[in-house]
Amino acid sequence: MTTTPLAAPEPSPLEAATGAYEHTRRLLFPFHFERWLALGLVAFLDQCGRGGIGGSVPGGGGGPGPGLPGGTGNGSGSAAGPFGELGAWMGQHVALVASLAAVAITVIIALMALVLWINSRATFVYIENVATGSTDIARPWRAHAERARSYFAWRFALGLGVMVAVLSLIGLGIAAVLTLAGDGYRLVIALVVLVPLLLAVIVAAALLSVGLRDFAAPIQMAAGVGCGDALRRLGGLVRRHPLAFFLYVVLKVVFGIAQGMAMLVAACLTCCCILIPVVTQTFLQPLFFFERAWPLYLLRQMGYDLLTAPAPTPWQVARDP
Repeated sequence: MTTTPLAAPEPSPLEAATGAYEHTRRLLFPFHFERWLALGLVAFLDQCGRGGIGGSVPGGGGGPGPGLPGGTGNGSGSAAGPFGELGAWMGQHVALVASLAAVAITVIIALMALVLWINSRATFVYIENVATGSTDIARPWRAHAERARSYFAWRFALGLGVMVAVLSLIGLGIAAVLTLAGDGYRLVIALVVLVPLLLAVIVAAALLSVGLRDFAAPIQMAAGVGCGDALRRLGGLVRRHPLAFFLYVVLKVVFGIAQGMAMLVAACLTCCCILIPVVTQTFLQPLFFFERAWPLYLLRQMGYDLLTAPAPTPWQVARDP
């Protein structure tokens, strides 16, 4: 007589959220300022550089410019309006425009690399702090340096690729506006094609960023592997549990909206003082702590467990009989 093994339960983002809530309540309360401040500093470094990539195409002008006085002509000279003049000026100063663009892009890439490097190191520190309940910074900063370098390389490549794609699409949009300003039908078609592509790139980059920070980095720590291997493992998990990851993304969007509203209320109550860097992450630490613990509890259901029973803190020892 043979028995059929019971199927493993499907991972639940809601159950993970419940576990993360209890984890946050247990480790952050009662309030202890030094602990929240240390975690707030690491959370700030973990958050920097995560604002995403945004951009807007310069809008077109309003009505037509002033008409030409008297004389003959079919009015084609005013069809392009200011866009034609701008295009002509750029055509006459190609070298200057290219030099300024190269300098600006170099500065942006250098700043992006610096911010991502700091952010990558802090990501692993905050994961360990949240998972174990410690507030140590120096030791995990050194201990996870190799994994952070691999994680940084992937994030930098992603950021660079997204920047190139976004700037290319914005450039094509500007070129379409400048060259097709007199042909409204073709301009509309060009923008209908380019705008969805731009949105698709931004959404895909946001999903990859969530996958890297929330899941690939913890898998790196749990399995002791590089970021590329962690992403391959994450891909396998997504294929096996697509519904769990879909619900996690949806719930995370809802949580992000709620977090933004909480920050708005806190800013109104404190005359925006709470929006000062590190101050935000310190006094709203439960939100950041929960957000970091949530994917750890979901990964725990999938076999990657970083959560350990933390050693009792001094104020917990003093409180317990």
